[in-house]
Amino acid sequence: MNNKSLFFTFLFSILIAKGLGAQDTGSGVSPLSLKGYFKEMPSIMVDRDFSETQFSNMIHNRLNLRWNLTSGLNFVAEGRNRLYYNSLLKDFPPFADLMAKDDGLMDLSWVWLSDGGWMGHSMIDRLYLDWQQGSWRVRAGRQRINWGINLVSNPNDLFNTYSFFDFDYPERPGADALRVQYFGGDLSRMELAYSPAREARQSVAAILYGFNVSNYDIQAIAGYFRHRAALGIGWAGHIGGAGFKGEGTWFYHLEDIPGRKRGTLVAAIDADYMFAGGTFAVAEVLYNGGYQPLDGSFFMITQPLRPDNIMFSEFAITLSANHSFSPVLNGGLSVMGLSDIKAFFVSPNIKYSVATNLDLEFVAQVFAGGKGSIFEQVGSSWFVSLQFSF
Repeated sequence: MNNKSLFFTFLFSILIAKGLGAQDTGSGVSPLSLKGYFKEMPSIMVDRDFSETQFSNMIHNRLNLRWNLTSGLNFVAEGRNRLYYNSLLKDFPPFADLMAKDDGLMDLSWVWLSDGGWMGHSMIDRLYLDWQQGSWRVRAGRQRINWGINLVSNPNDLFNTYSFFDFDYPERPGADALRVQYFGGDLSRMELAYSPAREARQSVAAILYGFNVSNYDIQAIAGYFRHRAALGIGWAGHIGGAGFKGEGTWFYHLEDIPGRKRGTLVAAIDADYMFAGGTFAVAEVLYNGGYQPLDGSFFMITQPLRPDNIMFSEFAITLSANHSFSPVLNGGLSVMGLSDIKAFFVSPNIKYSVATNLDLEFVAQVFAGGKGSIFEQVGSSWFVSLQFSF
């Protein structure tokens, strides 16, 4: 089945499900739910010299379907549709190919419009069956396997990393996988996950064991990651009133490649604190031992990187804070410094609840420094979005 057929099948399934969801099962609760949002987001891009500006616009629609088939068995299908306008797109045709590319076993990404500065893209990022009975849970299909602990960088996230700079994707990417979980009665858990690939050596398979010691949640990971052995550890606890988290993964290539380190470590440590005035602050230090400079356009800045090369530099320090000014007004600021490439990133944001299910948000992203790196190309972007959720 091609992308176009999959897309229309997905939409048709949602329409059928919505109709069925209107039927009462006798309990007064529908077995189907359909949620999502519509978002309008214009933006202005300014180059690094502040000499040129480009207008961009995106209309974003997300649909989340959940169907309770029987007791303990659920079907989930989620996806997003986006219509872009950016005059730079006509000068960078490979961007449409980049968006259409789907690294999963199932090809569920489709660019249905690519004409000059216009591009339309649809993608199904959740499509799975979920079964839960007692201490066991099994999930098969496109899903998010969230093994990350930290609030910024997740070296333990072997299956589906995300981009810290992609603020417009809170749902984050999924992976085509089979996941089996067993939850013990002593705050322990065992997980086994396997994500096949079209090329066998690009598959990912790992086992996770989680347990609690002295009020610290600890996890140990061992597995195979794209022709590398992977061993990881992570923890989450408190020191005084502050949260203390960390995770690291050691990757060892199964082949000796000339000019590349065979074994690399990627690790990050987080601290977070909630101040009495309502400000939540996070600090993180990242060591990206697998760092290799990446070629490509500034459009790549929001694409997820692999956990064995998780950042555009070898070192990164991130500080962020969020404050609730009132029940309807929130603001935040994130700052990242990348010392080895002499670059930094600053992103303020303000979010206002206009009405029930209607939110207005302002976000700015400023990239500077990083001579010869992707950071040098990006410049700054200024976004305003209006989102209606249903």
